[in-house]
Amino acid sequence: MESISLSYFVDFVLTSGTGKLTSVKQLKQGRDERFSDFYRPVREAIVDMHTKGLDTIVMDDLLSSLVDPRERRIFPKVVGGYRKFLRQGKMTWFEPPMRDYPLGPLSVRVNPEIGLLIDGRPHAIKLYFRGDPLSPQRIVVVNQLLANALSTTWPGTVFSVLDVRRARLYPYRPKSEVGLLLKAEAASLSTLYSAI
Repeated sequence: MESISLSYFVDFVLTSGTGKLTSVKQLKQGRDERFSDFYRPVREAIVDMHTKGLDTIVMDDLLSSLVDPRERRIFPKVVGGYRKFLRQGKMTWFEPPMRDYPLGPLSVRVNPEIGLLIDGRPHAIKLYFRGDPLSPQRIVVVNQLLANALSTTWPGTVFSVLDVRRARLYPYRPKSEVGLLLKAEAASLSTLYSAI
C-alpha cells in the first residue's frame, strides 16, 4: 500500500462504522482528496507569499483571478482569516519539516504546509480550510501525528493546526494514549484495504 495523506488518515480515524468501508473503497479507487483538492490555489498562494517574501498582495491577486462561483464565495473568507492570523505576532518563514511516517503497516505523509517563527519560536503548522469549525478530536489527532512524526528531528518546534477561516491556532497538547489509537486505526485501514 502506498503512503496516504495526513488529511485522509485523519478523516478515516474520525469516521465511524460503515463509513470507514466507504472511505477505504474510495481510496482504493483513487478518489481521495489528492484528486479533488479544492483549496490548493489558496494554499499555494499562502505558501508562495511566505517562501518568496512577498506581500499579502499575492492573496489579492488570487482573489481577483477567481472565476469559479464556489471559489469566489469561499476563498475570500479563507484569505480574510489568514490575514487576521498574520496580524497576531511577528512571523518569519522557514521551510517546514515533512516526512513519510511509518505507522504500523502503512505510511502517512506528514506535511505541515507552513513553517513560521512566531515571536522567535518555531511553529510547524497544518492548515485547516474547511467551513466547519475544527473539532477537538481533529485537533488532537492531527497534532499527535505531527508530534509523533517530527518531534525527534525537530525538537523545540511547536506543532499546531491553524483553523484558517477563524484565525485560531491550536498547539499540540500531549496525549500519549492517542498514539495507541493511531496505531490501531492504521492496522484497521490496512486490513480493510487488503480485504476490499
